Amino acid sequence: MVKHWFRNVCIATALLQAVYHAVRVLVSYRVLALSGDAVTIGIVTALFSLAPLLVTVRIGRAVDRRHAAAVLRTGVLLTALGVLVIAASGDLIVLALGNVVLGFGQILVTVAGQGFITLLSPPGELDRGFAGLTLGVSVGQAIGVPLVGLIVTGSSDGGAVETTLALTVMGAVSLATIPFAWPIRERPQAAEPPSPGDRQSVFSMISTTGMRPAVFSSLIVLASVDVVVAYLPVLGHEFGFSVLLVSLLLTARTAASIVSRAFLPWLLTRVSRQKLLISATLCSALPTALLPFVPDPVGMALLLVVAGFFWGIGQPLTMTWVAGLVTAANRAAALSLRLTGNRLGQVLIPLAAGAAAGVAGTSSIFVITGGLLGTAAISTWRAVSTC
Repeated sequence: MVKHWFRNVCIATALLQAVYHAVRVLVSYRVLALSGDAVTIGIVTALFSLAPLLVTVRIGRAVDRRHAAAVLRTGVLLTALGVLVIAASGDLIVLALGNVVLGFGQILVTVAGQGFITLLSPPGELDRGFAGLTLGVSVGQAIGVPLVGLIVTGSSDGGAVETTLALTVMGAVSLATIPFAWPIRERPQAAEPPSPGDRQSVFSMISTTGMRPAVFSSLIVLASVDVVVAYLPVLGHEFGFSVLLVSLLLTARTAASIVSRAFLPWLLTRVSRQKLLISATLCSALPTALLPFVPDPVGMALLLVVAGFFWGIGQPLTMTWVAGLVTAANRAAALSLRLTGNRLGQVLIPLAAGAAAGVAGTSSIFVITGGLLGTAAISTWRAVSTC
């Protein structure tokens, strides 16, 4: 199974990301069906990230100690459980609890997948490994969202959107990853787990030159994707778009990320890493801010394609950036620190977005997100220009 580890990790990642991305869209509609509003969506979306926030680095330490397989398996089971709880939810409290469980499953799966890349990739192949892993993420997102869009369209009665069937299907998809996730092992001949003396503290890692801008860039990109996933259904509802049309718009963003990640190794031979890192936030800022001012589906699709292309570049490159700032014995922990930053952004930015929507309307969410992307671009430019 060793030689097939990368294939299995990418397939499992694609299937599970289909679940995460689709369910998060469905959660927005289910909140609305349970009499929630934009503020409630912000709170429920933040809960997905809040509970696992303090344990992410600990999970990374476990992966550095060669427990990635156990972490991945636990994540698969929690994912299935979280989706089924959401599917059975009849009130907002149960829905929120299911989203918390789903968030734990997602962080375990994510840390384990990234850990396998750092543990098993040949020297000098991290860029290619992370590009392949995030390509699996985008492929899964491209499959999951339109699939549930078709299911929900068939089951909606024109009033509140009925999501139970689509959520049940996603629960089944999460269980379908078991044949791919269970056989993956750390190499028997891998080096012994690092001793406690080899580990860097969280303070030491975050103080490393370049770490904070890398984490900030990553969290802003991921939080921006989350905001679009959570609030494009709300914006689409205001514009009179169907669930299927909103799903197709989100898929356009995902398809653009697939293209950029598939061609990332080629792009790195022609464009400097520094310019690509800056472009991930700089070139997606304006398209994101303009979304609420372009109520035409074709125009919105074009804006999402531009943003999605550059977001697709940002995630794998910040992974390599972070992993390269620490020793090999601390790579999974450093990537977990990056994920902690991501989760912090996923907690604070949706909450702020929900508050902004309550005061200034849904449009303000996208304008603020565009401004944050521009700020991240400046931060990244300052960091990489000194390297």
